[in-house]
Amino acid sequence: MGKAEEELRMTDLGKSLIQEEIEKRKAELLIKMLMQKFKKVSDEYKGKIKILPEETIELIATYIFELNSVEELEKYF
Repeated sequence: MGKAEEELRMTDLGKSLIQEEIEKRKAELLIKMLMQKFKKVSDEYKGKIKILPEETIELIATYIFELNSVEELEKYF
């Protein structure tokens, strides 16, 4: 493997790690927003949120003000 290929792989790895961190932080922020709105979010829901795809997390965040109960999250799991 040449130096350029190795640098490219390292760059891809770095990008992947950064993307994973961004997704993790989005999930954590959504959980905080839900706790602010509903005062309590079960550990079960927190766990489910943490493994949701980024697009779903963004969708829930977009419609958070339309949710009337934390149980309405079920449709996203």
